[in-house]
Amino acid sequence: MSSDYRERAPGPALTAHVRCLWGSRVAGARHRQRVIPDGCVDLLWSDGRLSVVGPDTAWRDVDADVGSRAVGVRLRPGAARLLLGDVAPHELTNTTTDLALVWGRACAERLLEEASTGPAGAALERALSARLPRFGEVDPLVHALVTEFDAGAASLAELDLGITDRQLRRRVIAAVGYGPKALHRVLRLQRALRMPAHGGLAELAVAAGFADQAHLSREVRSLTGRTPSAYLPLVNRNASVA
Repeated sequence: MSSDYRERAPGPALTAHVRCLWGSRVAGARHRQRVIPDGCVDLLWSDGRLSVVGPDTAWRDVDADVGSRAVGVRLRPGAARLLLGDVAPHELTNTTTDLALVWGRACAERLLEEASTGPAGAALERALSARLPRFGEVDPLVHALVTEFDAGAASLAELDLGITDRQLRRRVIAAVGYGPKALHRVLRLQRALRMPAHGGLAELAVAAGFADQAHLSREVRSLTGRTPSAYLPLVNRNASVA
């Protein structure tokens, strides 16, 4: 079984909000894809249906039949409001929800027709671009926090964000769907998956911000359902497809 998966960068208008546009097609046989948390939400067109994939807190497996096709837009951590509008991200945690329940049936049906009769990725991108004036604001504190985590901040304790823990938790949940500690775990794992493991797992663990190799191993098992030796060599090979 195999799945052809590709990513491309968004247009300039969506660069601050969108991590990538992606597409996949299953060839050969029924395909099972492991999906791991990444702090993102996705707008997904798949075989004539539009869905919102909420923020995940744990791994899950997604089955796709031979010949099935999917196209998605993956928003950056903290930019969920562009897709969700006034719906709180935590309400959609670990769920896949019909877009009509988030945008309303009329808007969802118009977009579905565009995505099903023309290039789906371009249709999704246009729809999100049209929402920028109303829902394009990103919490600057959450953006700064995500930037620090992506850069390898080892813990929240080392960051001076100028607000209380309670205020930080409230703002991160509102923007991401779960709290700053969970976000740190997820983004630290994603950082590890992006890094080469040529020097061994112990060296990778320290470089990615884990306490040691045992800590890395526990987190990989918890968030991906796999051992580091089985999972980490698969860097950048469909690790986060949703």
